Amino acid sequence: MPFEIYRTTAEHIIGAADAALQSQVGVDAELVAAFLDTTKDSARDALLMACQLSLVDEPTKDAFRVRSPCVKYLCTSIRDEKAAVMRFLLEQYEPFQIFKLRLDYATGVVGEASTQTRALCGIAAHRDAVSATLVDLGTYANAIRSQGAGLYLPIDAGHNEYLKVIDEVIADRQAIELYVGRRLGREAVDWIDRGDVLENIITAYQRLAACEDDSRAPIVHAGNAFESFLAQLGAHHGVSLANSHGINAKADALAKANKLSGKHRFMAKYLGHVRNAADHGSDSEIGQQWKVCSHTSKEYVNVTFTMIRNLVDALNGIHVV
Repeated sequence: MPFEIYRTTAEHIIGAADAALQSQVGVDAELVAAFLDTTKDSARDALLMACQLSLVDEPTKDAFRVRSPCVKYLCTSIRDEKAAVMRFLLEQYEPFQIFKLRLDYATGVVGEASTQTRALCGIAAHRDAVSATLVDLGTYANAIRSQGAGLYLPIDAGHNEYLKVIDEVIADRQAIELYVGRRLGREAVDWIDRGDVLENIITAYQRLAACEDDSRAPIVHAGNAFESFLAQLGAHHGVSLANSHGINAKADALAKANKLSGKHRFMAKYLGHVRNAADHGSDSEIGQQWKVCSHTSKEYVNVTFTMIRNLVDALNGIHVV
C-alpha cells in the first residue's frame, strides 16, 4: 500500500476501528460518521488512516473490516493503555518514523519535518494535513511532546515502559480469556468457533469494565457472538439460516426445525430484543432510541454465557436453563 496521510485524529481513528470491531460485515463511512457523530468525509479520512496503520482494510469498496488484533487492545483498554498501543503502531509506520526523526533534525519545526516526510514517502497530502495528523497521533501516543511556540520534539525516554504497558494489556485480555473459558466450560469452548464466537464474547466481557460510559458496546459484541453461535448451530444441524437475519429470526428458524426448545427459544429472544434496542437506532414504537443501562449490559453478557453453555449441553442431551 502506498503511503498517504489523511487529516484526522487519534480519537477518530480509534473510534472508526471500534465501529469496525462491532460489525460482522464491515462498515462504511456513513455508519462510522453516525458512530462518531461527525461528517462522512471525516469518517472516511479516519477509516483510510486506520488502513494506513494496518488496523483495518477495505477488501471490497466501502466495506472496512478489522485487520489487526491490535484493534481489540486499542478499543478495550483504558486511556494510558490506548496510548501505548497507538505508539506501538506508530513505531511501525514508516512515515511517522521519518517524521519523528526529521523533527529532531529540524529542532522541533513541524512544517519543515512534514515537508521532508512528504517528499521522502511520496505523500500527496498537503503539508498542513501531514502536520496536523502526525502531531495529533504522536502527542496522543506520548511519542512526541510540545515544547511551546508550535515546536514539538520526540520523547526519548519510556520505550521500555510503553512496551511493558503493551505486555500488561495483552496479559489482561489473556486473563479475561481464562475467565470466559471457565464460565463457558471446556466443552463449549472446544465446540464454538473461536474467531466469530469466542473472541467476540471475550471482547464483550472486556468492554464491561467501561460499561458505565458505554453500555451498548458489550451488548453489541455479545450479540454478535450469540448470532454467530446460532449460525454455527444451524450448520451443525443442517438447518439453512441464509435468509434468517438477526438473533430472533435464527432462533425462530431453529425452533421451527425442532432444533431449539421452546424455553431456549424465548431465552434467545431476550438476547435478540435487547440487542435490537441497543444497536438498531430509533424504535418506531416509541419514536426514539432506547437508552441502555449498565445493569442491562452486565446481565446481557452473563445471559449470553449461560445460553451458549446451555445450548452446547443440549447437543449432548442435557437440558438446562
